[in-house]
Amino acid sequence: MMRCLKRGFTLIELIVVISVIAILMSFVLPASQRALLSARKQQARAHMQQIARAYSTYYNEVGSIPDATSSVELAEKFAAEGFLNNANLFIYPGDAQAPKVLRETIFPVRNGHAWESNKELSVVLVGNIVKNVNPATTPIAYTRGIEGNRWGENAPYGSRGGFIAFLDGNVRWYTDLAQDEGQLTTEESCSADLKHVIELSGGRALSPKTPH
Repeated sequence: MMRCLKRGFTLIELIVVISVIAILMSFVLPASQRALLSARKQQARAHMQQIARAYSTYYNEVGSIPDATSSVELAEKFAAEGFLNNANLFIYPGDAQAPKVLRETIFPVRNGHAWESNKELSVVLVGNIVKNVNPATTPIAYTRGIEGNRWGENAPYGSRGGFIAFLDGNVRWYTDLAQDEGQLTTEESCSADLKHVIELSGGRALSPKTPH
């Protein structure tokens, strides 16, 4: 009686199968990474939009934006008055350099701050904005890590770029302030210098570092 012998894979066949899988993965992984990055950017944009809306409401009610020694202090001032009391808004999804959120609400401040100490928030807040500025051209918050007219490798999205939010509630993605169409507009011209545009409103960019 004849027996059927089961033949296994040869070494060459295994190499071919592994190579095909590797080729397929080289297409699938970048696509999934792009999809993940896009989803995280959409979440970060939503955070910035909430921050911008709160700034706009506060400014319309009070007529100016208070000063502070840091972004954390200004966030706590807003939260104490019923604005932006969600600690997660200041942390971008996937930002490995950002602090952990220790509690959901910022105010009241009990036994320390809402974030892990000695780290940097994903967002830089602008304080000390004076009365009668143009809301459409006044930056109020931006993605941490800008160096000159571009974002550096330590920014939440590296050199890909970052968001800038304006007092009128608009949030825009930039990659290079010297090259992007439109740049940053002022009452007189366009500028690639974010710090200069902030200073035109009397504003001051506040350190995103969390206290020790």
